[in-house]
Amino acid sequence: MKKILLIEDNPNVLLNTTRMLQAEGYIVISANNGRTGIDKAQQHIPSLIVCDIMMPEIDGYGVIAALRNNSATTTIPFIFLSAKSDKTDFRHGMELGSDDYLTKPFTRDELLGAINAQFKKQEVINSYYKQELSNLRSNISKSLPHQLLFPAIEVMGLSDILIKNYHAMQAHEVPDIGKRIRKAGKDMHEMVKKFLLYAELESTDNNTEWISQIRNSKSTFIDLEIPSSAKKIANNYNRISDLCLDVKDAVVQISDSYLNIIITELIDNAFKFSAEGTAIDVLGNSDRQEYCLTISDRGQGIEAEQLANLGAYIKFEKKLYIQQGTGLGLAIAKRLIDLHGGRLEIESVPYEQTVVRVFLPLANS
Repeated sequence: MKKILLIEDNPNVLLNTTRMLQAEGYIVISANNGRTGIDKAQQHIPSLIVCDIMMPEIDGYGVIAALRNNSATTTIPFIFLSAKSDKTDFRHGMELGSDDYLTKPFTRDELLGAINAQFKKQEVINSYYKQELSNLRSNISKSLPHQLLFPAIEVMGLSDILIKNYHAMQAHEVPDIGKRIRKAGKDMHEMVKKFLLYAELESTDNNTEWISQIRNSKSTFIDLEIPSSAKKIANNYNRISDLCLDVKDAVVQISDSYLNIIITELIDNAFKFSAEGTAIDVLGNSDRQEYCLTISDRGQGIEAEQLANLGAYIKFEKKLYIQQGTGLGLAIAKRLIDLHGGRLEIESVPYEQTVVRVFLPLANS
């Protein structure tokens, strides 16, 4: 049964509307002022909110502003009730995030029609996200075995060489094969960690407490952290001379560990899919509200269709399986950026230039 929060300071309207909605089978939570309405919305997390505008202490505009700024209540459908029918009031309510607006006196059919319209819209949205989650699961289940196949084959093949030919091998050959086995095992381990991390991040949509907690984390000294991570990656590719750094300091609203994951995935992609001798530029600066990290390369780039499918994790280049270019790292980075209230922008001209921009909110001082 759906819960509706009704916030109305007129006792007769509150009572009559409550009875009307209860007769339709809804669970009704009532509040006779804006402050109580905010508290009850956060306590009960209703399916929909019907709220009067003209109320003492906190009016309807104050109620919706408070609820839209709370991650637990920001997406709840919101319908305003008002004796005022001025277009300016209507536009102000919609700009604050109202989904509908009814003018008093309203009829039973008008109220129920507005409520049903919002619930139908929510069903469409929920259906869309369920399909997206289904697509994600399908893509992961199809992709993971392939991604593990090549390093597994290498581990088994090299192990067979040791088992069958160890007596005829030179002493210096054994450590070399051991290093190759270790690298293949490490590659498998990293791939499994990525898949598990992405699956975990995708399951956090409704965990408002966890999202609120991570958004209160801070990273400092990023003018040291970002270049340090970038140099490690460049060294892994033996391309330290290709790396160009210009990173300014700031305090960013994200934990050090999650920031490092974003940096590592995006900069690693830039090196992985560009040729030795071409520049990788890493720039970082901020304005008064957000920090912008820009990573550019002159590699193979990303097609427009592949960028459009980024949210549902589709591997960018199927023929590059053997290079372990899963595309999952970019999907993980995007998900982390979204969870922290940031945004990811990508401009790419294949085989000319790809520019990735990460915008993250600055921490409050």
